[in-house]
Amino acid sequence: MLVLRYFEDPTETATAEVMRCSVSTVKSQTRDALAALRAKAPELADLTKVMS
Repeated sequence: MLVLRYFEDPTETATAEVMRCSVSTVKSQTRDALAALRAKAPELADLTKVMS
């Protein structure tokens, strides 16, 4: 989900179509995956400042 959403950059609707799920599932899974990533690798948070 994260690779598709942030590297391929489709809309949430397009992601849902590709993943064969609802838009709300895309949103919740993306939120949960980002939270897990932040918890497990807090040092990556600085990368968002570089990429912005």
